[in-house]
Amino acid sequence: MQIPVREHTLDNGLRVVVSPDPAVPVAAVALYYDVGSRNEEKGRSGFAHLFEHMMFQGSAHVGKAEHFAHIQGIGGQTNATTSEDRTNYYATVPSNQLDLALWLEADRMRSLQVTPENFENQRQTVIEEKKERIDNAPYGFAMVEHGEQTWGSWAYGHPVIGYEEDLHACTYDEVVAFHSRYYRPNNAVLSVAGDVDEAQVVERIREWFGDIEPGEPTPTPDVAEVRRTASKRLVREDGLARLPALFINHQCPGFGHKDFFAFEVLETALLRGPSSRAHRRLVVEGQLAIQASGGFDAKRGPGVFALSAVTSQPGELDAVEAAWLQLLDEVAREPIPPDEWQKVVARLRAACVYSVEGVLARAMQLGRAGLYLNEPGWDNHYIERLEQVTPEDVLRVAGTWLTGDTHVSMRVHPA
Repeated sequence: MQIPVREHTLDNGLRVVVSPDPAVPVAAVALYYDVGSRNEEKGRSGFAHLFEHMMFQGSAHVGKAEHFAHIQGIGGQTNATTSEDRTNYYATVPSNQLDLALWLEADRMRSLQVTPENFENQRQTVIEEKKERIDNAPYGFAMVEHGEQTWGSWAYGHPVIGYEEDLHACTYDEVVAFHSRYYRPNNAVLSVAGDVDEAQVVERIREWFGDIEPGEPTPTPDVAEVRRTASKRLVREDGLARLPALFINHQCPGFGHKDFFAFEVLETALLRGPSSRAHRRLVVEGQLAIQASGGFDAKRGPGVFALSAVTSQPGELDAVEAAWLQLLDEVAREPIPPDEWQKVVARLRAACVYSVEGVLARAMQLGRAGLYLNEPGWDNHYIERLEQVTPEDVLRVAGTWLTGDTHVSMRVHPA
């Protein structure tokens, strides 16, 4: 399914992508800043996620938390997310209220209130969030350590939410400097999709964003990984866990790599749905696990191919790992049969079409591809590139990346 993609760049460097679609009277805005946890320095983790919160603390013409109130007051929705690779702010609004969503983003890009009071308030909020999501959650600390042991680089090895000691240690001046460096128009992609007029949208964006001062070019973090030649096997006890769990990470390439679509096929065949190989082998037939999930986590740099499984007895974890590695060996040696191949490709093709039905999903897809690959319309060629993948490609990719004793596993036992 082809969607319209119109690209513009303002004089201050802000990249703009517009995708008109008058099907329903709704519009979506997604603003992607080229900053994530991978841009943080050692000893100062959590800054990108901190600003996910700080950006809702008010700007020159918008009070604290009023960003939510304005959007929700017109029947829209808004929020933000942070990952290793980017921070995005998004909103869905009635199309006749698009000006409001754009103006709100421009006002906080221009004049965010990075005050000592807001900084201290949101620092404590993030620390409490970390306690809830990681420190006091089953498997939380184990997942953090598993990530640290998976990655050789600091960029991807530390948690997005940051370390508590770093959040306590950082100063107001350091936070101000981080904001000044990354939250600038020349470090962002703004995408708009839905029932919009392209010329009017671009005119509004130029009016509200055009005179915001750009920043200096930002450094590109080092995300290179050395190919692993041996496995790591970690075992931990968790007083919050009620059942044993196994987590396995395999190295793999990232978003936009030439083998990306072969990994899409592998993920779907192995881990998507009740008929997937892992679910059948681990849960239904072998009854080794009560739950199995995972998939292909494609990042801007190297990615991971992961399995997570929960069992009823600690003694089953070794059997789950052995069965999983056997599955990977099979897909590296035996071509996927034609009937299974047809089902996998049909599932991926349908997912691609459904992914752009909603205007918000479309705006986010355009923003992501624009930021990661400088090609906002990259997903327009998804099905075409998927259908170029052959069973031989999958054999090669599985044999290159997923076999051999080179994974990182974490076994978690209830204390």
